[in-house]
Amino acid sequence: MKKKLVWLLIGAMMAGMLAGCGGKTEEADDTAATGGAAREGGSEAKEDIEIGFSGDYLSDFMATVASGVETAAADNNVKVTIQDAEFDTAKQLQQVENLINAGMDAVVIKPVDSDACGPIKQACEEAGIPFVVVNSESNVGSDVFVGSDHKYSGQLQGEFVAENLPEGGQVGILMGEMTLQATTQRTEGAKEAMAANDKIEVASEQEAGWMRDEAMQKMENWLNSGLELSAVIANNDEMAIGAAKVLKENGVEGVLVCGIDASEDALNMIKSGEMSMTVFQNGYEQGYQGVVSAIKLANGEEVEEYVDVPYELVTADKVDEYLEIVTAQ
Repeated sequence: MKKKLVWLLIGAMMAGMLAGCGGKTEEADDTAATGGAAREGGSEAKEDIEIGFSGDYLSDFMATVASGVETAAADNNVKVTIQDAEFDTAKQLQQVENLINAGMDAVVIKPVDSDACGPIKQACEEAGIPFVVVNSESNVGSDVFVGSDHKYSGQLQGEFVAENLPEGGQVGILMGEMTLQATTQRTEGAKEAMAANDKIEVASEQEAGWMRDEAMQKMENWLNSGLELSAVIANNDEMAIGAAKVLKENGVEGVLVCGIDASEDALNMIKSGEMSMTVFQNGYEQGYQGVVSAIKLANGEEVEEYVDVPYELVTADKVDEYLEIVTAQ
């Protein structure tokens, strides 16, 4: 709920600012502006730097990334404009072009489509401004990529399932958008790790587009087809939550449900026993370091081309620790 509220506030704030000042945000307040030296990785930025950010679509995880973007801007006393591309590649390109025309000094995106970043990169190059990508790597490259090893997150899921199903069983995999590296790499990592237990069979792989509702439909289809699953591995928490809800509504127990992101909803479902595990993806830090990298580039500083934000396994014994982290972001 808190993450959705963040997006609503961002939407309302952006509507007013786009109407009044060409899409640029208000100055960070004096208290926030003094925090640049307080966090490791901060940059002593020029006062007039402005960063444009385009996220792929409204979600709890994206709100966490946006929160990191906003905090990094405030800590470093720069302006930031945040926009939601609503899973539309053409819209994301238009947003980036608008941000460039509005005078942004750097652009940061969470791509809608890893394969569709060419025109965005080209637009930034022609404008002579840095192009930074967070979360899902651009297939045409970028000045900096801030993200996590998606294959490793899938491996953590697969290892958990292999260890907790020693007698084997059938596994269903719910996948995100097939255009994103996160989908293919997480799925590949999970399958490779489960292969250590030759009694486990991947019975079905279904694309559910990262969405809870679509995952619920796919889970219903699996149940209606008579498929008896011992585990469901989802490429993100929203799809895992959808699967877990359907299993609960149908009175199906004992199925391992595994997600990725460590969203607040998912962590609470692990605590209640409706989900089995998730993988903490620090979207807040991805957003934060994406903006820090963009500021450094705008200031002419050298930066690493890849900034790693490691994944972390979260099971029931650690859920309270991660709930504190997530709710504080």
